[in-house]
Amino acid sequence: MFRLDKRKIFLLYRYYLLGKIQKVESEDEKEEKKIIWLNNCLAQEKLLSEKISKNLKTGWDFSRFPPLEKAILTYAAYELLFGKNTDLAKMIIDQTINFSKVYLEEGKYKYINKVLDLLIKEEKILSTDN
Repeated sequence: MFRLDKRKIFLLYRYYLLGKIQKVESEDEKEEKKIIWLNNCLAQEKLLSEKISKNLKTGWDFSRFPPLEKAILTYAAYELLFGKNTDLAKMIIDQTINFSKVYLEEGKYKYINKVLDLLIKEEKILSTDN
């Protein structure tokens, strides 16, 4: 079972908004795991950004997206490609879309859905070629 983690999206949002990771010290084991997740995600940021950019409309530039939209797409792409639940792609996309409907402007969820859909189709094609 996959459950969207809003806190991870918030950490990515803060990173994209501020341009850096603020040092967060926590004695809470769950928070420590989220920081480790963030570091792992950011280690793959270039690859994730390339894969997302490849699936955008011509002329759209991922680096120019608002921070929250970048955070949502990066979170979902990381979970789809590197997460523990990669076999639950439909559930990951559905929960990401539901989150987008609540936190983004009306209609923004549609292009996020399209990008994630194209990303997962591309990855399935690549995985069957090997």
